[in-house]
Amino acid sequence: MKGIIFSTILFISFLWPSFLMADESEDPCHYSTEGTDFWFGLMQNRLNGATHYLEITVTSQLGATFTLKYGPSETLIGTYTVGANDWYPVRIDYNLLEPSGSVLPENKALHLVSDNPVNVYAFNYRTRSSDVAVIYPTESLGKEYFAMCYTPHVQNGRETNSEFLIVSTADNTNVNIIPSVDTNSGNKANTSFKVILNKGQTYQVQSSTLDLTGSYVSSDKPIAFYSGSMATSIPVSGTSYDHLYEQISPTSTWGREFYVVPLKLRTKDTYRVLAAEDGTTVKIDELNVVVTLNRGAYYEFVLSSNQASRIMSSKKILLAQYCRSQDIDGSGVGDPFMTILSPVTQKINDVTFVAYESSLIQNIFYVNIITLTSEVGNITLDGANISSSFSLFPNVEYSHAQVAIKKGAHRLKNSAVDGGFLAFVYGFGEDTESYGYGVGFNLNIQLEIVGNWTTFTPVVCQGKKIKLSVKDNFDSYLWSTGDTVPSITVSEGKKYWVRGTTSRGCMKSDTLFLKVSDPKISLGKDTSSCGPGKIDLKATNGFASYLWQDGSTKQTFRVEKTGDYIVTGTNEFGCEASDTVHVDVFQVPEVKVLGDTLNCGVFTADLKVEVANADEKRWNYAGAAKWTSIPADGMQFENIKPDGVTLLVTKPGYYTINYTLTTLDGCTGSDTFQAGFYEIPESSFDVISPESTDKCATYERIVKYTGKSGPGAKFTWDFGGLI
Repeated sequence: MKGIIFSTILFISFLWPSFLMADESEDPCHYSTEGTDFWFGLMQNRLNGATHYLEITVTSQLGATFTLKYGPSETLIGTYTVGANDWYPVRIDYNLLEPSGSVLPENKALHLVSDNPVNVYAFNYRTRSSDVAVIYPTESLGKEYFAMCYTPHVQNGRETNSEFLIVSTADNTNVNIIPSVDTNSGNKANTSFKVILNKGQTYQVQSSTLDLTGSYVSSDKPIAFYSGSMATSIPVSGTSYDHLYEQISPTSTWGREFYVVPLKLRTKDTYRVLAAEDGTTVKIDELNVVVTLNRGAYYEFVLSSNQASRIMSSKKILLAQYCRSQDIDGSGVGDPFMTILSPVTQKINDVTFVAYESSLIQNIFYVNIITLTSEVGNITLDGANISSSFSLFPNVEYSHAQVAIKKGAHRLKNSAVDGGFLAFVYGFGEDTESYGYGVGFNLNIQLEIVGNWTTFTPVVCQGKKIKLSVKDNFDSYLWSTGDTVPSITVSEGKKYWVRGTTSRGCMKSDTLFLKVSDPKISLGKDTSSCGPGKIDLKATNGFASYLWQDGSTKQTFRVEKTGDYIVTGTNEFGCEASDTVHVDVFQVPEVKVLGDTLNCGVFTADLKVEVANADEKRWNYAGAAKWTSIPADGMQFENIKPDGVTLLVTKPGYYTINYTLTTLDGCTGSDTFQAGFYEIPESSFDVISPESTDKCATYERIVKYTGKSGPGAKFTWDFGGLI
């Protein structure tokens, strides 16, 4: 944001209180940006600039007299009067109250007290590096915060520190700080350090090269908390720098359902979502992305100009929308700024806001509006129905609009008493100028039951216990179980409710239906196999992950040896189920038949069998061996044993003997043996002389073999060269 913010702030403040009605101010549960007592501070801006000053702007619906003081001794700056529906600016030398450096208590907190309700805005102006924060009254402050900053763009000559600021509202306030990264003063990342602050003191923490987003700050008394950047570009690769300064709401006011609308005329917007609890699951509809964040972790993403989206979470989150550097966006308008977006629980019904012009912002103004689709017809802008401007969010019951508006004051209203809407206004101009702010929101204290589930469904695993908790923001509690503490431990699946009451009489309640998840997993019955690698155990479908006894994580497991096999499946709720099956892997005998393959003149033979890879006790029993032959006719088996047999041949020939050995476990091994049985040939011939009357004819004799040779015999004749 640039120098135009000062005027913008003043005019916005002039009309802001119109949505804060008298009956709301009397509601003990109603907290807002309007009040009579404010403790606050500003963060360090870039030092080098032509003009640099601080400005506190006060507006009042009724008119008010207020005093502005600073430091533990509450040194008076001045007493001022603001008229009804008017504004009053107080300019302060930045050297007096702007913090400097890191982790050093300073007496620079501002204290504003008014006789009537007012709104307060703090503005830190430095040429081309300015930002503003809406200041929360003391009664709207909390005791637990997380920082939302941005990554420093480290460059020579640039003051780009990531930073946050703590403001103490009471003496002896014990503050616990856990920075997410190393600080400039040597405090280590994720290591707690403590500081005791007195009323009126500020405590700034900076990191020059690392991002302090996710840093955790808690206290035993209410504190004000601010975070952002001395100046940075968005994203880091950009070249346009700006001071980021936002008051961060306490975790008690965070939400779980958000709707984001792109900035008009921009090609893309950057977002960050930050979690306060472990196991926070966040779903970004338009990206079809689901991420799970732990405490203090954030997820940064980008949505295009056509991607209005719902963002849901299983536990409360903080959401920021960033306008990107002009050189990165390529749109020709705009400059970095950060806006903390409101959840749907912070909807309002009626607000007057202003689109203020400046020398650089003249004609480009928009208001983004979010409401239930059923309420679109009830929304008016300056008395005119704007239902035709709305578009549906995909697949949900909400709609959104990007409405071009003219400079000046506007009134946005939902005529239905409980209808509500969320909205923010922004303007773009030349010379990388832009601004944006929420037009109105409440900071009502919330009561919500949370647990350690990571899905959108509250679940307890069968046989387990779960802790149900609410933030310790109320003074007394009553659960449906009769307990009166902020946390209870339960195991039953049923309806639970809790009611919290504050000392000022605010009463809030929440109801939760707890589901019991009792998953079942099976590996089937005990079984067996002959030999390793023959059985693949398969666990039941439908689990998110599997874990076997050896650490493997597939759904199936190949069995190689006898043993008990255990699988544990974890479902989408984090609940586990296990099953065990016993598998016997039996030995498969390796057999080899040995004997003579050629038997001449012998019609009996002994075959021996060699058996390996099997315990003799498992195969050496009667009936273990089976012998057959091909052809079967002419072959008989005698003296059958597992390790041998006697062959009796009734007909000479060539036989194929098949052998199978079956163990007591039913596993078999086999071999094939081939052998021939033949008679020994006899030397017996007949010589036949052919009859002939021709005395001079060729001498001829016929020789005929008459001995025994057996079937298939081959003959070789040798007549000594006579033929």
